[in-house]
This record gives sequence, structure tokens and C-alpha cells, in this order.
Amino acid sequence: MRLNTKKYFEEAKKLGLEPYQLSYSVSTEASVEVFNGEVEQQQIGSAQDIGAKGMFEGNQGSFSTDAIDNLTPAFMASKVLESAKFGKEANADDYFKGGKKYKKAKTALKEFKPATLKELREFALDLCKEVKSRDSRLAKVSIDVTMQTSESMKANSYGMKCSDKMTYFFGYISVVAEDEKGEPRSGGKSFSSAKSLEDLKNHAYDAIDEAVHSAVDFFGTGPCKSKTYKTVLSRGSLGSLLRFFLGQLNAKSVQKHLSLFEGKKGSQIVSKLLTMKNLPHVTSPSSSSYDADGYPTQDFTFIKNGVLEDYFYSVETANVENRESNGCCIGNGNGYPTQVAIKPGRYDLDSLFAKIKNGLYITSVSGLNSGINGQTLDFSLPCEGYIIKDGKKAGALSMMVMAGNLQNLFNSIIAVGNDIDPEQAKFIPSVAIKGLAVSGK
Repeated sequence: MRLNTKKYFEEAKKLGLEPYQLSYSVSTEASVEVFNGEVEQQQIGSAQDIGAKGMFEGNQGSFSTDAIDNLTPAFMASKVLESAKFGKEANADDYFKGGKKYKKAKTALKEFKPATLKELREFALDLCKEVKSRDSRLAKVSIDVTMQTSESMKANSYGMKCSDKMTYFFGYISVVAEDEKGEPRSGGKSFSSAKSLEDLKNHAYDAIDEAVHSAVDFFGTGPCKSKTYKTVLSRGSLGSLLRFFLGQLNAKSVQKHLSLFEGKKGSQIVSKLLTMKNLPHVTSPSSSSYDADGYPTQDFTFIKNGVLEDYFYSVETANVENRESNGCCIGNGNGYPTQVAIKPGRYDLDSLFAKIKNGLYITSVSGLNSGINGQTLDFSLPCEGYIIKDGKKAGALSMMVMAGNLQNLFNSIIAVGNDIDPEQAKFIPSVAIKGLAVSGK
């Protein structure tokens, strides 16, 4: 990846833009889509994008484009200047000046072995055939497989410069099943590999049963009785809810008095069974060596045994408190962890079922963007899953709504599972909840 950053900074300086920051990325993808045993689409493509932000007379402007040629440096600077004239006030000190060491994220392993488009196609066709053979009720089976290579870079006129590379395989099994009445049920499961197509195959075949059962198990199902249940939340369900909960730990929200956890550092805010870390350098496609400021990402514990140890800072919010950023900027001064990891407990999934004895196993939640109040953390969300009877997973359930408050939910965790899967970049386990209100029939 080559970009003449010097030329961009020279054009910005001519117009009085200082400081000036660039973000550049380029990616190549080989992808195949198979539907019911036929190749629907296959392609190899590349894309690039460059963005810039800069300050002029105390205001900040920005611009981005995917058209990059010899004229781009001057054109981009003029657009940033135009934007800055009507932009928001900013502080030049909120631009990271560099001088820190970067720890490389494990997003491009040395053992990565690329595959040809033909190999991706043959794998997708074989996988589709295998999935289709698992259940006669599968009417539609779609397989998507992608090999992606990307490079990214940030640099600014203060001298900060950092870069990352990612090489990864991604896949998704999508199914639609129909019962004897023609009632459709859909399901799916993702899988990935940072190593090779052969490794991707192993994870794909492990994912088939879950993809199929996520559809066929729910024919003719309905809700449970409305009441409060002991509940096991699947790792996927917990991860979905956690995204909204952790948004409250954004240092910018805390400083603007918009967070429920303002002034709670050093206090217990969740169950003592929960220890959460930011691990931005593990093998995962979402890992990164630097944040949106270009500041080095950090490995740190932000909740230990339920106690809040730190918020998520950008350079901007760190400056407000005269401290160092912890490398969590996601843009506009906001903070969020790069890769969340919950310390696993001692229970496998069957042991979690045995612990609650009778209750529910929630496998999916929906309506997250409209069903969670970002300020109060109250929620009301459609969900589905299974009944737990005598410590065993029993019949499937659907058309239910779970309700409560996320702060209360995370405080009511009574057991933490050990079903994390670092191979698939899954660092959040299933948990048992002592009480969850569910509306059904």
C-alpha cells in the first residue's frame, strides 16, 4: 500500500489547514455465492477509500472519496476547507501527535494461505450439497464465501503514522425450511478463518447443525406462559445486549452527564461474576493496532469482578481529564472497546441448563435498535429459544417478548459459561440469569 502522504499535507498547508489527518484503506475480495447448488455470483474485486479531516481557524471539516489520482490531494484539501468554514469548533490538541509504540493486532497471520476463486467455488458447492442433505424440509440453501485482504493507514501532519493489514476468510450458511403446510422458517450461521480454506471448511461443517436447527426447530412453535423465568442467554444474545450496555461507558457520554455510570468508577455495576477486558490484539477481524484517532489500542480490564475500573477514552475525552487515552476512539471523540472479552466461567452449556433446572434458553433477540432505550437501558425485545425442563433443553419457543433493564439483567447473572470460541473470534460466553420477565401467552 503506497500513498504519497507528503503531497496531501503540502496541499492542505497551502490552504491553511493545520492539523490535517488522513485515513486510507484498500481491499481486495474474492467471493462466491451459491444458491440451491447453483453458482449465483462469483467475482474478484477491489476497492479503495481515502478520507481527511483538518482544522481551519478553529473549525474542523472533513471529506472522503474513493476516486484517487494525482488531482486528489488538492481536490480533497479544498473540500475539507469548504467543510471547515461551516464546521464545528475543534481543538488542535485533540489530534494525536504520535510518539507511542504500536502493538500489532493479529489480523494477518503468517500462516495465512490464500485460495483461488475456483477453490472457493468448489467449497461453496460442496457445502451447499452437505447442508441440503441434512433435512428434507430445507427448501432454500444459500452459501456465501469470501476471502478478503485489506490494508489501512492513518497519518497526520503532526507526524503520527500507523497501519494495519487483514487477511481473512468469511462464510455464511443461510437456510429457509418449509413444513408440510408450506410454512417457512429461516435460519443461518456464520463462520470464519484467519488461516486457510481448509480451516474454514472445518468451521463451516461445525456450523451446519446450528444453521439447520435455527430454522427447523421452530415449526409450529408458540410462546411460553408470561412470567419471570430463570434463563440462560446464549453467547450471541448476550453479545447483542452487551453492545448497548457498554455504550454507557463512553467517556464522552459520562462527561456530558448522559451516562448512568457517571461517577461509578470503583463501584460495582454488574454481577461480581463478570470480568470484562478490551483485547484489541487477539486474532479477530475486528481487532486493530490503532483507534480512530490513530492512538495505539490498549489491552486493559474495564470491569473486574463486577467493579468498573475505567471508561472508554479518545484523545479528546482524555484531554478533558488531563489523562492518557486508552485507545478506544471510534470517531468524533466517542469511545468504545475494540474487542470485548468476558472471562469465561466453569460451566459448559449443559451445566448452565442443569444449574437453572427449569426455565428458558434464549438463543436470539431482535428489534435491538428500537427496543432498547439508550439512556435508561430499559428494553422490550422479541426473542425465541427453548424451554429448559429438568436441566435439559426441551421444545422450541417463539413469539415471545423479554423485558426489563440491562443494568438489572447484568447484575442478576448467577453463572458464567465457558463456551467461548477464540478460533471463531467469539470471546463472550453464555450466562445464566436468576430472573427474566418474558411475555408469551
